[in-house]
Amino acid sequence: MTAAVNQWFYASRPKTLVAGIFPVLLGGCLAYSGCNKIDFFLLGLCLLFSILIQIGTNFSNDYFDFIKGADRNRSIAPERFASSGAIRPESVRNASHLVLVLGFFVGIIILLVSDGSSHLIWIGIASIASAILYTGGPKPIAYNGLGDIFVILFYGLVAVEVTHYVLLSGQSVHWALTSPISLGMGCVINTILVINNYRDYQEDLSNKKRTLIVLLGKPFGVYLYFLCLLSGTLLCPFFDQRTLPVLLILPLGVFCGLKLKRLKTKFDYDNLLKLNVLLVSLYGFLSCVGVVFL
Repeated sequence: MTAAVNQWFYASRPKTLVAGIFPVLLGGCLAYSGCNKIDFFLLGLCLLFSILIQIGTNFSNDYFDFIKGADRNRSIAPERFASSGAIRPESVRNASHLVLVLGFFVGIIILLVSDGSSHLIWIGIASIASAILYTGGPKPIAYNGLGDIFVILFYGLVAVEVTHYVLLSGQSVHWALTSPISLGMGCVINTILVINNYRDYQEDLSNKKRTLIVLLGKPFGVYLYFLCLLSGTLLCPFFDQRTLPVLLILPLGVFCGLKLKRLKTKFDYDNLLKLNVLLVSLYGFLSCVGVVFL
């Protein structure tokens, strides 16, 4: 039983969950700065929705990458549980559906509790559809050079701003778009995807998974990493000075970017991903601090 629980835990890709947590916390801080109070129950529901969608997406990716044969060679990458046979592929698929359905019902509760616009239901439907279509369907997002755009928009603009809107709606306060902050969050989160795609370049090329790095070449991956990093740490504070504290993580980001092209082993990539997850977490934390106190 313990071994099975551990397998499902790691299949959920826990290190990636910061991508679902910090955009929501940032949206909560933006709402707090607008009305000096926050509904923690509603914020908790938003966190639960985001985490469920993130886990459902990870399960779905595991299953559809197995179906497409994209995870056959994982010599320098973490194990994928459907392709390795550690978990039956059908079980991974069913778990994805179950978690996404639970996420949808949490979204309905958010809509009812917040008294927000009925259009929020379309955000929920789009989130669930994207979780499946990211690697599934006839034209999967991740296989056609759109993965980075998807991450920046959904984990930045959508996750931050929808949380911001929902919490203000719950307090009957007017919402205004804060796109530099939300897009900065999305850009920094996308550095995780850049490292993964850089690591998987050869395998993706062999399996016709056309990530931006496959389409434009492996050296482009390093440039893309720095573009995302600098967009979040320099451009974002330029347009919204409340995020000035994020400048503190710039040296760590530069270190990660310079190290990227020198990695060779699974151990190297695992360590860099852990460091980059810390980078994203610090960025999210410092963004929240700046929004609340500056």
